[in-house]
Amino acid sequence: MSKWILRIFVALMTFLLSIALTGAFRLLFGSSAVVFEARPYLDFSSDQAEIAAIYSEYGDAQTRRDRAFFERVEADNFMLFVGSRRLTREEDIQWMESQPSDNTYECRVRRIRVLGNSAVVRGLMIVTNGNGETSDWPFIDVWVKRNGTWQIQSTTSVD
Repeated sequence: MSKWILRIFVALMTFLLSIALTGAFRLLFGSSAVVFEARPYLDFSSDQAEIAAIYSEYGDAQTRRDRAFFERVEADNFMLFVGSRRLTREEDIQWMESQPSDNTYECRVRRIRVLGNSAVVRGLMIVTNGNGETSDWPFIDVWVKRNGTWQIQSTTSVD
């Protein structure tokens, strides 16, 4: 039994000595370990500015019922989720065209978060009816960048 204790003691001492020597060599001669550099900071400010510019036109485009604007900005497979309803891009545009012509829209962006080729935007759509009453719809848009162009993939809102 004492032979096993002696062997474990020798193995432990050898291990501790190797750790001490490794530390001393690294201190004296520098580390030879592989160092992984952190990924360089990615600057998405130009993407955020591009998306913000689209939102600066959004309210006016909806007020004038600009079909071409929404066909350009919304992806072909765009989906709008409002409460329990789900609308395709074409259904969304038709709904927009059916709204009273004296409604005006203002889009207020609260946050744009770009994550590579996708982005998430939170904001508020403010609708003013012809009689001056206002209502607001909080929204979350998911954007994708395809072929260098940002498009809205989906919008989630409440009634």
